Amino acid sequence: MSTFDLEKMVGTIDKLGTSLDVMLCCKDSDGGQEILETCEQLDNLIMSLDDQISILKDALIKEKSARQSSFQRQLDELKTIEERCNHMIVYIQLNTELESQQYNQNHEIKEYKGNSSNNMANISMSPVPKWNDAYSLSENTILHTTLSNGTIMSNSMMGQSLKSQAAKQVLDIPLLKSVSNDEMDTVPKYMKGRLTSLNVNAVIDGFNIALENKYEILRKPRNVLKKKDQDMYNTWKIQQNNVGQGQYFVTADDISRFGETKVDKTTLNIIPILRHLKRLKESRTGGFVYYLPY
Repeated sequence: MSTFDLEKMVGTIDKLGTSLDVMLCCKDSDGGQEILETCEQLDNLIMSLDDQISILKDALIKEKSARQSSFQRQLDELKTIEERCNHMIVYIQLNTELESQQYNQNHEIKEYKGNSSNNMANISMSPVPKWNDAYSLSENTILHTTLSNGTIMSNSMMGQSLKSQAAKQVLDIPLLKSVSNDEMDTVPKYMKGRLTSLNVNAVIDGFNIALENKYEILRKPRNVLKKKDQDMYNTWKIQQNNVGQGQYFVTADDISRFGETKVDKTTLNIIPILRHLKRLKESRTGGFVYYLPY
């Protein structure tokens, strides 16, 4: 591949100047032949000069393209670093809030135990609380226990404790993550057929809505629930014994009731895809199918 030679171009220009001087000197008839030869040399020099200029232009274009590519790579790296920093900031803030809530909750419970003559051993500090009659303490329950033991607890302390427990329980619900197009490409053709990520994510939304609504009821004290909610609460307790304590789950009835999604043939075809992509697991016990998020 030809490369630009600056010295060659300078030599070409010198020869061109010499040829012009010769042409000016050859004004008589005897110098006609020399003039023709000089013109041929001049044409050759001009062609050589054009070639050198073309090579120089190509070299400049390649250098400009290389600089632009390098600049774009550096810009992409900076954007990636910025996204990671923003993610770290959000993650640190969330962890800080959770640690603060955990500290406040532990401090309040310890203080209450120190002032109370009876030990409230039913309060669970597990990340996934077991469902029993004392699954969630309402303001009225705490107030009644306080008065019966002669210990005074302020309304602000009770409110903070309730908010802390509710926030912790909401964050503990393992919702299903959406499926990307790249993940759908990894699903075998026989399994997905004509289904797309949009179809799968619609079913995932139904699962998540069912989980959120179901455990919103389970977080409330049973004595404040409506009759139909109490019946579902009792059913869930029986089902919980089959699945295992502390494990979140939904059934087809839960999805139809809360998730606004019918468990039809399409949904049943999508469930194997969700198992393949490790979004949920199935547990078949007592004639029922339970869907457990990963």
